[in-house]
Amino acid sequence: MSELTNQITTQLQLHRQEALIKSRTQGIWYTGADLLEDIALCKSSLQQQAVTAGQNMLVSLDNSVALPIVLLASWELGINITLAAPTTKPSLVNDHYTAMVYTPTSTQQLATQLDPQQVSLLTLILNTAPNFAYLVQDLAPSLVQTPEATLTIAGHHTVYTQSMLLQHAQQLTPPAKITDLYDLDRGILPLLANLLQPTPVALAWAG
Repeated sequence: MSELTNQITTQLQLHRQEALIKSRTQGIWYTGADLLEDIALCKSSLQQQAVTAGQNMLVSLDNSVALPIVLLASWELGINITLAAPTTKPSLVNDHYTAMVYTPTSTQQLATQLDPQQVSLLTLILNTAPNFAYLVQDLAPSLVQTPEATLTIAGHHTVYTQSMLLQHAQQLTPPAKITDLYDLDRGILPLLANLLQPTPVALAWAG
């Protein structure tokens, strides 16, 4: 665990019974316990698929509530994340990513094209996403070792370490407004700030 994920996990444990994130679309609130359960399930699945520290995952979800789950689970395992808005055209041909998380519609489309000997389709029933699915390239790209898992936003050249994200998020005062989870200043940093100092927040679907 990094200092960022450690602090957030501690806060989720301290607020297990409190509603922290709401899906605006479904009108459902999720507690710290709901989020912790989803993070643990995601981590377990990634470990079973041998997605390990230093590898890269592409995340292009329209379910904004599930996005922080994927972020935290991956970072706890040392997996680097690239965020790409769900309007991005999905692809199975990308040697840079070991795992890919797309919208349900895009995943279903890709499922008809994949070679099961090269790409696996995994499904999970999460509290925040009952129809969650992701893809894993079985011939995983070589590891790119980094001191700690990073975040990259598609279309930008900056690679953000978790230490950088923690430092910037701590400068915000919750409740921090979130308008676009695929933007650093308008989405990721406010989200992290609200999780570091648990503040109920409603997330809309992206895309």
